[in-house]
Amino acid sequence: MMFPKERERGSSSGLGQGGEVDVENLSFFKIFQGEDLSAESMRAFPYDFIRNVPQDDFSSNMVIRTQCGLSWEVKVSMNPCFYYMEKRGWNQFVNDNALGDKELVTFTHTGLMCFNVNIYEENGKEVVTPRRRPRTMASLSGIKKEAGKSSNKDVKKAEKTGGVKKEVGESSKRDVKKAEEIAESTRGDKLKSKRCEGGETSKKKKKKMKSNNVEHTVPVFSVTLTASYLKFLLPIPRYFAEEHISNQSKRVTIHHSDGNCSWEVLCLVRKRKATFSSGWATLAREYPLSVGDICAFKLIKPTEFQLLVTGKVVEEIMTD
Repeated sequence: MMFPKERERGSSSGLGQGGEVDVENLSFFKIFQGEDLSAESMRAFPYDFIRNVPQDDFSSNMVIRTQCGLSWEVKVSMNPCFYYMEKRGWNQFVNDNALGDKELVTFTHTGLMCFNVNIYEENGKEVVTPRRRPRTMASLSGIKKEAGKSSNKDVKKAEKTGGVKKEVGESSKRDVKKAEEIAESTRGDKLKSKRCEGGETSKKKKKKMKSNNVEHTVPVFSVTLTASYLKFLLPIPRYFAEEHISNQSKRVTIHHSDGNCSWEVLCLVRKRKATFSSGWATLAREYPLSVGDICAFKLIKPTEFQLLVTGKVVEEIMTD
């Protein structure tokens, strides 16, 4: 892990302990005041905190969990000076908890970039129930105004259509009816064609999943490596994760195909998605793996995989 030299910042954040560091309960705090709560300096991690996070625990994804059980997933990035939390997840956390009235918030690291959060009001009282910002009257009036405009447009359109219909004579009505019959027939043909295409696509998917299970005597999935897969996370196909991986994150062992070495990798499970996270980048570098490799992962035990590089995609350059 690289540790950039952090610039000095105000008292909006600091370490939650002094003296000897307890790596199992690293913590820091932030005071939410001022207008720009999404500023990069507000979203920054204290340098001494990041420095003491164990290498195996660090990840580019963090989870913030409050005392009432709600949680938010936030991506972690780095600039030349410090590590910081990405705006999207951070702003969602701030808005959902209606922060900004001089609250003191503590972030306690429980491992694998998961944090327990305690929120204290200015008077020292802890917030134990969710707080959400009410929708302002200005936004409500804006919605009503837009709805009114849309309704007026619909009325005008209906009036215009009615005027046109009145002008149509008896002779033209037969032409209109004929055109409607042709349109209905065409629509039916399109729906029938779409159903056939959907059925064929569904059959192909089922056939592909079936072949993946029949070809191998043990559960297996394959992934073609891209540049981002080598640097960050490796996604596990959903069909494989739903059938063979539990709903909880866990550490797994991935063995080299020749059996001479193996690596400990975190299998991270978030919102029905599974990825190889912490430890994966080390495996890719030491195996070694490269862009375009077709990697097959055989599940030989509940928490053990064997990695086989079965080939390489021949393309000019593989990029995301």
